[in-house]
Amino acid sequence: MQISIQSSARIMTIVNPMSGATIHKLDGRHERVRKGKEAAINAIIAMVAEGRVNLTTADIAARAGISERTFTRYFDSIGDLIELSLQQIEPHIKHMLTLEVPAGDLSSRIKTLINLRVSLIRTYGPLVEAVDQLSSNWAVAKDVMRERDRVLEVQFQRWFSGERTKMNEDRFAAIGIFLSYDSLRQLVFALGSRTEHVVTTLASEMFVTKSR
Repeated sequence: MQISIQSSARIMTIVNPMSGATIHKLDGRHERVRKGKEAAINAIIAMVAEGRVNLTTADIAARAGISERTFTRYFDSIGDLIELSLQQIEPHIKHMLTLEVPAGDLSSRIKTLINLRVSLIRTYGPLVEAVDQLSSNWAVAKDVMRERDRVLEVQFQRWFSGERTKMNEDRFAAIGIFLSYDSLRQLVFALGSRTEHVVTTLASEMFVTKSR
């Protein structure tokens, strides 16, 4: 083992690489931590889906199959768990929340917007719903929901800014509400696989140009 002593004569750096056994041990520990965190994320989603929103760390730990002490090693609070959960999906939904206006005519933009939002609801709905339900108790969840709605509203306004200048402001606002996350979520529940077709057709009709 070689030891390098820095100029302060007080800080020593170990240069010798770790043995294979040590690396294997660390890998196993990291894997356990990863699985434990995943279990906690899945636990909170499942429990909220069952209607439980006043959760404690003990509740989540028990459901995840880990000790409460382990939970507190992984997360500072339930709010921290919520934040980590969202960080895990953020890279996957970033393109669904883009403010960059896509190329194409009105029909193409309507179809793209609806497909992205319905995909967001279907793919990541359980976690988003869990955060939504927890927003009354946890500030971080409330902030996330508020930011999501703000981004989606700005997205709608930017994508259809040209059409907005040609129609009554109230009509434009009504279309925005119709295509909002909460509205589309209800339509997905009601229409199932027909959602994209039905909503695209209705939205296209609503966008018929009206003079002010």
